Amino acid sequence: MFNYHNLNDIEFEHLCKDIVEKKLGIDLRIFATGRDGGIDLTDNVSTNNIVVQVKHYINSTYSNLKSSLKKELPKVKKLNPKKYYICCGMKLTPANINEIYKLFSDYMEDDSSIITLNEIDDFLQDDKNEEIVRKNYKLWLYSSGILTQIFNQDIFIDCESLLCDIEDESQFFVQTSSYNKCLDRLTKHGLILMLGAPGVGKTLISKMLILYFAQQDYKVRYTTNGDIANLKKSLSSNKDVKEIILLDDCLGQHYFNMKTTQEKELISLINYIHVNPHKLLIMNSRITIFNEAKERSEEFHIIVEGQKVVLHTINMDNISLIEKAKIFYNHLKYKNVPPSYYEEIKKDKRYLNIVNHRNYTPRIIEYITLASRISKLQSTHYFKYCIEKLDNPNDIWKEEFERRLTSIDRTFMNTLYSLTETSIDIECLRISFNKRLDTMSGIDKTLNHFDLTLNRLADSLISIYDNKGSKHIGVINPSVNDFLQIIFSTNTLELQSIKNAIVYDIQIERCYKDVEYDNAILNLINSGEILELKFVNPHKHDNFILSHLCKYHVLNNIYDNIVNDFLFKNNTFPSLSENLLSRKDILVQLLNTDMRKFYKIDYILLDLQLVEEILENLYIDELVLICQIIFNIFKSEGKSYNFIQDYTWLCSQLISFQLDEYIDEIDPISIYENYDIWDLVDENISASKYGPKINYDKIIDVIKNWVLQDIDESIENILHILPSEIAREIKINTVDIELDNTNIESMIDSLIEPDDYDEDMRYDSTSTPSFNVIEAIFER
Repeated sequence: MFNYHNLNDIEFEHLCKDIVEKKLGIDLRIFATGRDGGIDLTDNVSTNNIVVQVKHYINSTYSNLKSSLKKELPKVKKLNPKKYYICCGMKLTPANINEIYKLFSDYMEDDSSIITLNEIDDFLQDDKNEEIVRKNYKLWLYSSGILTQIFNQDIFIDCESLLCDIEDESQFFVQTSSYNKCLDRLTKHGLILMLGAPGVGKTLISKMLILYFAQQDYKVRYTTNGDIANLKKSLSSNKDVKEIILLDDCLGQHYFNMKTTQEKELISLINYIHVNPHKLLIMNSRITIFNEAKERSEEFHIIVEGQKVVLHTINMDNISLIEKAKIFYNHLKYKNVPPSYYEEIKKDKRYLNIVNHRNYTPRIIEYITLASRISKLQSTHYFKYCIEKLDNPNDIWKEEFERRLTSIDRTFMNTLYSLTETSIDIECLRISFNKRLDTMSGIDKTLNHFDLTLNRLADSLISIYDNKGSKHIGVINPSVNDFLQIIFSTNTLELQSIKNAIVYDIQIERCYKDVEYDNAILNLINSGEILELKFVNPHKHDNFILSHLCKYHVLNNIYDNIVNDFLFKNNTFPSLSENLLSRKDILVQLLNTDMRKFYKIDYILLDLQLVEEILENLYIDELVLICQIIFNIFKSEGKSYNFIQDYTWLCSQLISFQLDEYIDEIDPISIYENYDIWDLVDENISASKYGPKINYDKIIDVIKNWVLQDIDESIENILHILPSEIAREIKINTVDIELDNTNIESMIDSLIEPDDYDEDMRYDSTSTPSFNVIEAIFER
C-alpha cells in the first residue's frame, strides 16, 4: 500500500479528484470549505448532478468520521444531487460502509459510491493509473522507502550535505509545471541545466528529481567541493549501471573563480553523458553565472549553442497562482505556523494578496514562514509583516548584492537604477556605465565590461527585450528596484559616486531631491555644463534647459541660440515631468520684462512677420494667451495705432484658423460619454406590450444640443481673456457636430437592461476558476 499519512488535506483532496475524474470520465471542480455547502468536488456548479465529499481523516477514527458525515446529511438533502460520492482516507469495515450507505442511500446507486482508502490504493496500484501516482509526487515519494536510504552510500555519494533536510523540504515541495518539464526533458535527453534567479527553487527541484530517479534504481553521485574529476572517477565503469549526477550550482558562485581544469572537466562530463544513455546529469546555476560562462569560455558557448545541454529557465511569471498558493499553504502547514497567525492570512482572503504579489518567490515564502521570524511577531501583525517582506524583500536581495555580485556588477545595477525604474535604451545605459567606470580606479580597461556584465546579469537581475526596434534593459523583478532604492537612500558614498558620473538628465532627477535638485540644476545652468548634458529623449533638450532658465530667471548669453531656436522652431515638447514648464509657461516667462530685454526679444516683436512665425505654431489656448500678453506689451510701450491694428488683424486671423482646427478635432464621444443621461432616458421611455419603447431621436437631439452648448462654452472660456480689439475681429464658423447614433443608443440600452445576475454571481477577483481553487486550499 502507498503511504498516505504524509498527504495533507489539500493533497489528498486533489488525489481524490484525479481518481474520481478517471473513474467517472468527467471533469470536477474544487470548492473551499465553508462555501461548499456539502461540496468538495462537483461536475457542475449550477446543477450539482455529481457531488463528491472528501474526508481526509487519514490519522483519525471511524467515530470522528461518522460524526462528521452526519453533519453533512442536511446539506446533501438540500443539494439533492443525482449521484453522491464519499472519498475517505480510512480503511473501513463492511459494517462501517453499510452504516454510511444507509445515511446517504437516497443519493447513491450502491455502496460502491463510498470509496475507502483500500479502494483508493487498489485503483492506484493498477498500472493503468500510473500517471495519477506520478502526478501526486508525495504519494510515491513516501511509499518508495527512498527517504530511508538516503544515507546508504551505495545509492548516495556525499549525501549528508545534499539530502540532510530532504524529508522536511519534500513536505514543502509542490509538483509545479517547471518540475514536470524538467523531469520530462531529463528523461528524454539525459541532462538538463536549470537556470534562474536566486530563490526561485532550482535546488529543491534538483533534489526532487534526484529522489525520483533514485526511486527508479539510479545511484546518485554528488559532490560539494566542485571536484568533478573525482566525481567522474566514482562513476561505475559498467555503462549499464544507472547513475544520476547532480552538480548543484555547477558553475560556482562566481564563474571567473572557476579553475580552467574544472571548466574542462565539466565539458568532458557533459560529453560523457551524451554517449551514455544510462547516465543522467542535473545541473543548475544562477543565470548570471551561466551567461558569464558562455561569455568567457568559447568551448562552453559552443556546447550550449550546439544544444548538447538542454536548458530550462525557471521564471516566477510562468508559475501558476495555484502552484504558488500550494507552496505557501505547505509552508504554513508543515512549519506549524500557529493557528492565530494562519487566521490572519485567511481573514478577508488575504492569501490572495500574497500569492498574487509581483515579488512572490519560494525563497520569500520560506523566509516569512520561518518560526524564528514569526516568534518575534504578534499574530495580528503577521499579514502586514508578510506584505512588507514581499514589498521590500531587502533581506533576500541583500546577500545577492553584497556577496554574490562583483563591484562592477553592482556598479552596473546602480547605474541602471539611476536611469530608470522601468527600462532604458541599451546605448544610454552603455554610455552612463562606461562614464561611471571611467571614474573608478583599478579597472582593466582592455575589457569590454559593459557587454560582459550585460551578458552575465541577463535574465538574472535584468531583462533585455526589444522596444519598437530598440534594445531596452530593465530589472527582472520590481523587488530589485526596491532594494536599489535603499542603496540610493542610505549609501551616501555610492550615491555621490553616481552623481559624479552623471551623463543624462534623468539621472539628476533620480539622484537629487527637493532643494538639492534645485541647487544641482542651478549650478549646471550657471556654469553652462547643462549644455553638455545628454537626454534620454533628445526632444526634451530645449524644454529642459529653457524650463530651468526661466525658473531661475538666468540671464546668460550662452543660451541665446536655445532661446532663439525655441521661438522660431516648431517645438512640440514631450510629456512633461513635474520639474518642467510647458511651452506656454516658457513663452510667458520669456516675455517677462527682464528676460525679454536681455535676450533681445523686444527687437523680434518689432517685426510682425517674425511675430507671426512665433505664433503660428501655437495651440489655441497658448495662442490666445500669448496674443493677449504681446498686445499688452505693445499698449504699454505706446506702439502706433496702425502697428497695433496690423497686430490685431494678425492675431484675429491666426485665432480664427486655430479655432476651426480646434472644433474639427473635437471628439463628441469624449464629451457625451461623461453625461448622466438617466433622467433624460426616463423622460423619453414608455411602456408597451412589446417592452420599453424609447424615443431615441429625441434623446439624441437633446444630447447633441448639450454637446454644442459645451463646445460654445469651452470656446468662450478660451477667448474671454482677449482684448476686445482682437476678440471682435474673430470669426467663428457655425459648429455642426456629427454624433454617433449607434454609440448613444448602446449607451441608452445599457441603462435600461435589467440586472440578470444575482449577488453571488457578480464578478470579482475570486470568481475565476483559479481563485476558486486557491480558496479551496486556504479556507479550511
